[in-house]
Amino acid sequence: MKPKNPNYKHAEDKKKNYVLMALGILFVVLPIVTLFVDPVLMAMKYLTRMSVGSKIYTMMKEEIPGALINVYIFNITNGEAFVSGEDYKLKVEQVGPFVYQEFRTNEGFEIDEEAGVMRYTPIAAARFMPERSIADPRHVNITVINTIMLALASMLSSYSIFGKSGYNLLINQLQSKPFLNIDVDSYFWGYDDPLIALGNTLMPGWITFQRLGILDRLYDPAAVPRLELGIHDEDKFNIRTANGCPGLKVWQYENPSKRSRCNTFTDAYEGFAFPPGLTPDRALRLYRNVFCRMLELRFVDTKPLDFGPESFVYQIRNDSFAVNAETNCLCGEYGCAEGLSSAAPCLFGFDLGLSFGHFWNAYPKVYERIEGMRPDEKEHGSEFLIDPKSGAVLAARFTLQLNLIVRDVSYNSLTKPFSEMVIPMTYLKIVQPPLPNEAKNVFRFMYQVLPNIILGLQIIIFVIGFIMIAYTVRSIYWQVIVRKGIDLLNASNEDRVHVPRSETLLVEEKPLDEYRLYSN
Repeated sequence: MKPKNPNYKHAEDKKKNYVLMALGILFVVLPIVTLFVDPVLMAMKYLTRMSVGSKIYTMMKEEIPGALINVYIFNITNGEAFVSGEDYKLKVEQVGPFVYQEFRTNEGFEIDEEAGVMRYTPIAAARFMPERSIADPRHVNITVINTIMLALASMLSSYSIFGKSGYNLLINQLQSKPFLNIDVDSYFWGYDDPLIALGNTLMPGWITFQRLGILDRLYDPAAVPRLELGIHDEDKFNIRTANGCPGLKVWQYENPSKRSRCNTFTDAYEGFAFPPGLTPDRALRLYRNVFCRMLELRFVDTKPLDFGPESFVYQIRNDSFAVNAETNCLCGEYGCAEGLSSAAPCLFGFDLGLSFGHFWNAYPKVYERIEGMRPDEKEHGSEFLIDPKSGAVLAARFTLQLNLIVRDVSYNSLTKPFSEMVIPMTYLKIVQPPLPNEAKNVFRFMYQVLPNIILGLQIIIFVIGFIMIAYTVRSIYWQVIVRKGIDLLNASNEDRVHVPRSETLLVEEKPLDEYRLYSN
């Protein structure tokens, strides 16, 4: 077998050197480039991708344990004295909590990857948690306002004398009273009232229920809209439409002249998850149909958590229930009250208003005739901890209070003491339960383990790349520089040793006898 051509071997070595040099440079540059890329963010985007068969997709199709709803009732302690005029203020005391946990089902869940949206109807059911509650709600009696009686009286306040007279006759006929003595469970989930039964019979298109219960109405599945939300990283979980409308119909979105940020779904989310890669300046708003509006979130700080993330801290804006340009669309027929937000269009036209718990951050005049309010930011404010890289909500708490707004009802002797009052009915403290250990372990791996693994790989790849470059440089040096020097040295030695005969015989050789002849 003939040895390889030296020129061919040289070309092969040269090719190998080029490949090694290219790989070495790549291995050195790659770790440097990854310093400017967030691998945790990339991993989170992959884990939270919304596509058929993904983990999030599977979760959305199952029943999801949700928030803990701590319900407090305002029990009236001086009803008779207030109605008689003996007491100017209505005295209330907070009773609770009665704790329920939401369990959510996304009915009709589907993904339209071509349109970049998912669609579902979020139905929530509340299950009582006796171990977290003060007592069984069936065994606790309270005194509360007769909501339907006062709400109807307030609705008729702008009617003619004939409408008001008809109401007075009806109240007298049914012998309705402004206060109810009732157990908490019935107050939550439904009690019989002749006014409700009559309304359901005479106006079935308006009063669609036969029994009135606070939680029963808030969890009415018939009132829940079908939502359409984004699925891509930039708009994931962002609400696009509710029942096909990109805004709130109840607040006149369909009137082009009334459209504003106030009644559109711009930057609106349900609140259980947000897009990955959040920044502090990104606008976020909460929407639930029971809110009857959007609630603005405000970034306030960051907070490290022991299981890894440096969470973003948000609060519901303190001026969410203030009267300003951003809430004008929510004022409705009677205008806005400082510290309250009307929910009438979403609750059968009853003049019900939302506020923070205990009227926190509301104008004191709103509750000047109520005794027992103790607003406190720590107790009645809000806080949301969100992982900015995954968009997951790590912890959350906020309060909402349901109040009856009573207009001028002085045309009826029983309702007259309540004229121009805002009466607190119940308030909810919504708290996200602690994350399960499985979820915490995922965050620990992502934030505490994965970065170290990646750093180790970066160092190893960089060192390998450096070694490859050094080896290639040495090889090139040997092949080009040293080899060339050896070739020159060999050539020089050959010049010295191998001298041609024609050049060395400068004198013609002669026989010895001729030299002797000449010497004689």
